[in-house]
Amino acid sequence: MIKGTKTGFFHTERISDRWWFITPDGNAFFSLGMYCVRMGGIPENETGKRPYKENCLKKYGSEKKWMEVSLSNLQNWGFNTIGDWSSQSIINARRLPYVIGLNLNKVGNNVIPEGSYGFFPDVFDPKFKEAVEGLIQNRFKEFPWLKDDPWLVGYFTSDEPAWYGSRQRRGALTDDFSGLPKEAPGKKAWKEFIQKRYGYIFELNVAWEKKFKSFDELLETNILISNENIERDKSDFLRLIAEEFGRIPFEILKKYDSNHLILGSRPTRDYPEVIEGLGKYTDVFGMSYYGLNEGYAINPDFDKVVRNLYTYGRKPLILGVLLTSEDSGMPFSNVKTQKDRGISYKKYLKKLAETPFIIGVHWFQYFDPPLNCYDKQASNWGLVRDTDEPYEAAVEIISDANKDIYDFIIGRDGTSFEKDKSFGKQTELKQKPLNLSKNISILDWDFEEASGLFKGSSDTWKFQSWKGGSKAELDAKISHHGKYSLKISGGNVPGWESIGVGIQYSPSMKLIKGTKYKFSVWIKTEEVEFGAIIRIKVKNSDGKSQYFDSPKAHGTYDWQKVEFSFTPQKDNTIEYLSTQLIGQGTAWFDEIKLEVID
Repeated sequence: MIKGTKTGFFHTERISDRWWFITPDGNAFFSLGMYCVRMGGIPENETGKRPYKENCLKKYGSEKKWMEVSLSNLQNWGFNTIGDWSSQSIINARRLPYVIGLNLNKVGNNVIPEGSYGFFPDVFDPKFKEAVEGLIQNRFKEFPWLKDDPWLVGYFTSDEPAWYGSRQRRGALTDDFSGLPKEAPGKKAWKEFIQKRYGYIFELNVAWEKKFKSFDELLETNILISNENIERDKSDFLRLIAEEFGRIPFEILKKYDSNHLILGSRPTRDYPEVIEGLGKYTDVFGMSYYGLNEGYAINPDFDKVVRNLYTYGRKPLILGVLLTSEDSGMPFSNVKTQKDRGISYKKYLKKLAETPFIIGVHWFQYFDPPLNCYDKQASNWGLVRDTDEPYEAAVEIISDANKDIYDFIIGRDGTSFEKDKSFGKQTELKQKPLNLSKNISILDWDFEEASGLFKGSSDTWKFQSWKGGSKAELDAKISHHGKYSLKISGGNVPGWESIGVGIQYSPSMKLIKGTKYKFSVWIKTEEVEFGAIIRIKVKNSDGKSQYFDSPKAHGTYDWQKVEFSFTPQKDNTIEYLSTQLIGQGTAWFDEIKLEVID
């Protein structure tokens, strides 16, 4: 057994070249957690019924009996940590270490405008600090023994805050702060940050290409069209937001409980400035990044992503995992069978074990939810059905993997994944035509064939305004390749109320499930306030629509290549391929390419 320092509480240590949790007794520990171990289940939206709870009561007659069965399951399956949102009865049994989630991101005044998705508090408002302290204080009044409990690993301060802002892209949260009313503390903090940075108004005007008479005019400015200097300032203010968001709960929690770990706030986006700001005020960096395991493959960017998380956050990592199977009968699956689900987890766990700064992974979640619940993409999250029957084919492999975790870490595992062909019907899922070319033909990919059609449409591209008076047309003066590009001018209203598109309906190409693609385009932008993207919309075999979108290009930039990768997991038909400008500004698109990369 690898030994660390015995302190009486969980902590972290770096031993040789690897990070570990260390148990109260001083033993190295890799946290294998399970979210939502609770009999209460999840309510249906309309009826309020809780199918999992009702079925468990019929089956066991009491929560105590359910608790005994559930804990036996988890221990038999090799899980060693009770995750967030679990019942007090499970925790009180003191058979497994546990974590606590505080959800402090949902307190205070929301800076994200009404009508947009997400919640993020004004962290510069004293009311945020007061609310955080009140919640933490009440928690320790209700459970005063927490600070002395050796079974408690630590606290997740929040869960998946909306770092993407109302425009759902990097930097948009700063736009939301700068768009607050002038009396809002967050708006004043933005003004003070910029004033301190530049000192003199003429320096700001030169950098931003503006004509402000004083810094007070920033309090009247709601939307900033970006150049490179503005983008840099937004990025640095986003880091300051992250520091405040991390610092306030960290300091308050440590005041009430200095014995236990702060496990972070589980952001869903790996924005470097956010990771860096949060990393200053956490002991372990908890991250919700379920896309690192794509089901039949580990995300090819896995090493890059986790390395950046560790480089910017400077703390050991604990990740989440979510795998769903088609044979459960529920939608939104990423593998075909429960056996595939188990093997996918095993491969992923081995990859995590090989990464020396990852010290835990938590599975979301214990039971299957009802389809009509708070999440429109509710699916086969659980390792037990809503009848509390385990998915045996999955848990058999998952339990073997969990029990091998320390062998994975020290390299004693004898499994050869290269020779492992047991991924259910993987060969069938990933079968490709013999003559599949690397580059997939997109009609008029550079807009040269439609060169005479400056209005309306051609046989390939339809130029349309979906909202807000936007205009799409060919441009013979500006291009990246050839003589023409597609130009889209935004309308007179911001955000999703203005959408202009160049679109191909039912394009003559096919996406094959299990195949990895790279989609790319060259984009030039001028004062784009929301984003310019390319998109493929498909209808899957289950009747559900799915979108594959590029990252958003925004601000004012010369030609830049925008690209992203995706892997369809179901049979599908393509409804359309489009270029889109969302919001105000102007964007040019050229050289659209789709390639097979796997």
